[in-house]
Amino acid sequence: MKKTFLDIYDILFFRAESIVKDKDDAYDILQDLFVIIDKREGQYDKIPNKRGYLYGMVSKKALEFLRNRQRHAEIEKSITIEVFHEDSDHSLDIDEMLSRLTDLQRQIVKMHDIEGFSCFEIAIKITRTPVAVKKQLALAHKKLKEYYKNGF
Repeated sequence: MKKTFLDIYDILFFRAESIVKDKDDAYDILQDLFVIIDKREGQYDKIPNKRGYLYGMVSKKALEFLRNRQRHAEIEKSITIEVFHEDSDHSLDIDEMLSRLTDLQRQIVKMHDIEGFSCFEIAIKITRTPVAVKKQLALAHKKLKEYYKNGF
């Protein structure tokens, strides 16, 4: 299956890019798909049309990516800068809120929100996929919002 994937990589890339409309995101989708294929190599032996199967997998992953991106955008919009205003009802202790996150989430939030690194750059630095970084960032933002709403 890996050989078929590499043989039609350009076609798969074009398909992913046509759905998500971004080359970097299309690259991320194909990278994640290759990891999945690599982990499950023996499971694909009985599939008669490997090219068609891969094309369908790319389409599915690209659409899933769009759904996740929409969810992440909604979460990020809901965490507004007003949380950090002085006239806030809660006394805000950023360090206390961050300490409640996992070590990975705290690291990603600091790199993304404070230092300004992109998810792709963070993924390279911490040896994760960009999709995994985006998921952890969204989870961290969701937790931070809940902590703030509940007054810690």
